[in-house]
Amino acid sequence: MKKYFFLTLVTLLFSLTNIFAQTPGTGTPTSTGVWEKVTHDFGNVPQNVPVSVTFKVKNTGKVPFVISSVNAQCGCTTPSYSKDPIQAGKSGEVKAQFNAASPGPFTKTVTVSTNDPKNPTVVLTLKGTVVPAQQEGTTPK
Repeated sequence: MKKYFFLTLVTLLFSLTNIFAQTPGTGTPTSTGVWEKVTHDFGNVPQNVPVSVTFKVKNTGKVPFVISSVNAQCGCTTPSYSKDPIQAGKSGEVKAQFNAASPGPFTKTVTVSTNDPKNPTVVLTLKGTVVPAQQEGTTPK
């Protein structure tokens, strides 16, 4: 009886040691999105002239990189994105168009949700200054 108890205990300890010795995520291929940039400064933008930027992302992982959703901070920014999975070694993009209706400085964000285990959420930033449109009949100084 002692022999069976000892053998069971040794087997249990060996199993637990193997379970806790494993590094999480090893052996499981993942996707990794590497963004060219996450901030774009438009500088001065004329009022009522929409501007847009394309943010590029490369999948440096071993499985497809999936952009599951893209959400703009407000209605003045319209995003679009690669809806098909981005294969390993390939690139995709998120485009953001800003409606420059109100004069003054602006900072707008677009939140991107992905299947990247290290960075599942990326915040892209658009900034600049909307310069008021000149009134008809006025002369520039």
